[in-house]
Amino acid sequence: MQRLSDIAVTNQSTLVCDLRIWKHADSEVWIALTGAEDAVGTRLARMLEEASIQRLDDFGGVCETFLCRGEEYLASPRRTASGAGVFSFTPKKRVLAEASDMARSARAAGYSLMILTLQKDGKFGKVWVLCTALRHFTGGPLTYYEDTNTIIDDLKSSPEGPKIVAVHVLAPQFAHMTSQRADRVVSQLEYQNEVLLQS
Repeated sequence: MQRLSDIAVTNQSTLVCDLRIWKHADSEVWIALTGAEDAVGTRLARMLEEASIQRLDDFGGVCETFLCRGEEYLASPRRTASGAGVFSFTPKKRVLAEASDMARSARAAGYSLMILTLQKDGKFGKVWVLCTALRHFTGGPLTYYEDTNTIIDDLKSSPEGPKIVAVHVLAPQFAHMTSQRADRVVSQLEYQNEVLLQS
């Protein structure tokens, strides 16, 4: 594990932050997964298992709905049920500028891991990373909340599709773009009701 500032961030990598031990922006809690598909998948699957992850939440349009207010990351967001991780496509520029704030807010909400892909599609994109991990994942079925219909459809039509429960969270502005293969479709409010602890 390293500090985020010490990692050479490239598009051919996946960044993982262990939020369970995150204390501040300089915490040595980050790792960049690089290399062959099997190596990345094996390592990520072990990290998911060690953190007892049963649920992954996309950021934009999904968990940002309670982690952020406008462009601001909340210091004390609402708490989410345990056993969850954030799984987000975050472009390189935004990673360097915002990943520490994302980690602080996600940890405060009760997330255990944060996984950031620097590409949305193709090699080291969201579906590629998730499929490589699912091939080696021995935990129970993962539930994945995502607001991009094409990512869910690509994931569910892959050989690893049956290993994950994919829930399409409909962002209001994209309500017309519903996934064809999602296991379920929910509104942002329904998603929050499912994952947040009731105060």
